[in-house]
Amino acid sequence: MASYALPFGVSLALSIALTLAVRTIARRLGLVAKPRADRWHKKPTALFGGVAMFLAFLATTLSLRLYDVQGDMLLLVCSAGMFVLGFVDDLVQLKPYAKLVGQIVIAAIFTTFGLRLHWIPSAPLDQLLTIFWLVGITNAVNLLDSLDGVAGGIAAIAAAFLVYFCDASGQVGAAWLAAAFCGGVVG
Repeated sequence: MASYALPFGVSLALSIALTLAVRTIARRLGLVAKPRADRWHKKPTALFGGVAMFLAFLATTLSLRLYDVQGDMLLLVCSAGMFVLGFVDDLVQLKPYAKLVGQIVIAAIFTTFGLRLHWIPSAPLDQLLTIFWLVGITNAVNLLDSLDGVAGGIAAIAAAFLVYFCDASGQVGAAWLAAAFCGGVVG
């Protein structure tokens, strides 16, 4: 497991540095979440911490060449699409149906190239199940984001388990990606 320290550490360091930069910029531009009844913070909190996490993960993945050209690049492109969709939603508050349609389209692109759960023998049904799962998990984590640190904590724990299970099953490339993601979220 020590070989995963490099992507984790690089992404962690980048995420810490980028979080400080994003927080400073957000505060200067007034891009803060003001205290509300449905939020836990009592003072204005800088927005867009996810920008730092995603950029740290992406920079680590691309600079350390942690990707295999076919499947992993599709994963990076589709995760970038989900990131952009969420970023736009944070900026302009998309209607829920518009965001849902965008998520379904991105998940459909991802699964069209065979990247599916492979839980059902029927390819079309397995694709539908995978799309449902991807969109469902995305929105479940998004709902956790109303409490500072909970979504990131759950994502980091899930990523750490992915590192372990991918390594145990011989999927070293996937474990490296999960380690980079984990480092970005922890930072």
